[in-house]
Amino acid sequence: ENDRVLQALQRLATSLNDLPDKQSPPQLSHWRILNDPKNEALTTAWQILDQGNQLVKATSTKYTLLTQIDIDEGSKLSKDLLQGCEWLGTAALVVHDADVGCSRSWRKLVKHAVRAVVNTCISLLQQEVSSSTTTMAQRTGAIWDACDRVTNLPKNNRNAMRRDLFTWMVECQETMNEFSELLQVVDVSRDENAETTWDAFCVGQSEAYAGDEQPIAVASLALIKCSRGSIKVAVQACEAVGQAADDDEERRVHMLAWISTLHDLARTVGDGMTDVGANMYPPLELEDLQEEITNQSDALAKLHAHVLNDQAPALLPAEVVEMSTNIRAAAAKRAMEAQEGIGPLL
Repeated sequence: ENDRVLQALQRLATSLNDLPDKQSPPQLSHWRILNDPKNEALTTAWQILDQGNQLVKATSTKYTLLTQIDIDEGSKLSKDLLQGCEWLGTAALVVHDADVGCSRSWRKLVKHAVRAVVNTCISLLQQEVSSSTTTMAQRTGAIWDACDRVTNLPKNNRNAMRRDLFTWMVECQETMNEFSELLQVVDVSRDENAETTWDAFCVGQSEAYAGDEQPIAVASLALIKCSRGSIKVAVQACEAVGQAADDDEERRVHMLAWISTLHDLARTVGDGMTDVGANMYPPLELEDLQEEITNQSDALAKLHAHVLNDQAPALLPAEVVEMSTNIRAAAAKRAMEAQEGIGPLL
């Protein structure tokens, strides 16, 4: 019985892996509120997700305890593990349906959380079959952790999309902190008057910017700061338009489409920031860094053009408009400074 269930779970894991979580839906169905009749399928799917999650969590404990007493009796519970996982898989399939209108962020979170539950259930069943030295209690604990991850999933597009936005902001800040410290390292091999500190000696020449690289690194770091500020603009703009969308049924479709586009633009900025940072380590690969700065500058320009466009579907707060205007100008300036520093060195 365990072998049959194990094979079924492995097929389910493969199917979940194939779910398309790297594209946005044609249209978001909602921002925060789910009680619209049009969202009935999604509401039902969320109930199924919760039921499946509870079934897996409860059954995994029973399975572990009973199998230690009677393997045959414990194996009978594997059917319940499969049923719970199938309910989770069904919910994930609904979330990925283009007509349901779940954001790319929500799709990805649900897919990864459900896959974790299925994979830990597979691991638990393989424990009994393969007689692994890993204790069943440890694998049951892994299932509980995976189920808790499902429990803590965002319950609407807003929360899922904001989670991504804040993640990108944190990544920007971490990159800024890293390179701010790196800019303090002195290349003692090129500056006879520089004080050779122990930290500088340990870091070495390969991890210090040369004199003509310093202005480029400073401008690139400023561009990353602009990227963080731009994502913050997206957070506030999405929130303002999203609240309006919840209250304006006639224009909701247009507003949600605007939010979806802005979120995709912010994703491009977040990914681009990572690419810029990856090329900022000394000694600089100037051609690669120049390309990434150009790409990031374009991404930032597109995001702010979307925010400041006269066709924005709702009145944005004045502070958001001012912030977007200022960051757009600053980003263009910093990108130009970086390019001017790179040009003569190529």
